[in-house]
Amino acid sequence: MPKNKPLRVIIDTNIWISFIISKKLTLLDEHIFSGKIRILLNENLLSEIKTTIEKPKLQKYFLTQGLEKMLNAFDSFIDLIEIKSSISVCRDPKDDFLLSLAMDGKADYLIIGDKDLLDLGKFRKTKILTVTDFLNQLGGNFSALT
Repeated sequence: MPKNKPLRVIIDTNIWISFIISKKLTLLDEHIFSGKIRILLNENLLSEIKTTIEKPKLQKYFLTQGLEKMLNAFDSFIDLIEIKSSISVCRDPKDDFLLSLAMDGKADYLIIGDKDLLDLGKFRKTKILTVTDFLNQLGGNFSALT
């Protein structure tokens, strides 16, 4: 991959939520805002994020229309992908949409904490990593995140 080409990255819901709650999203900010990363989303992932932040136990962490504000902040760094493939690979079928997104979006990385997907390690050309492993690959020592 050419060095000036941004990485195509899927960030799973649990990573977005934990980064927002812990205020550690800044660890990704510099890579996103510098154009080194393109965030891949689809309607399923957006819906999952919205449903998650609307849960009563999480509402105290999110402002009204927090998702829209977050998406607006990252808008010029997001590619909304239309899913055309249907993948059935994961032990947990509800996670297969992420693999479809990875394939159709030509993702370089899927950043996730889900063991079912992490156990795959790679799906086609997409590396499946924890956020710590991903940040370490970008440069730096982020072992304190684990």
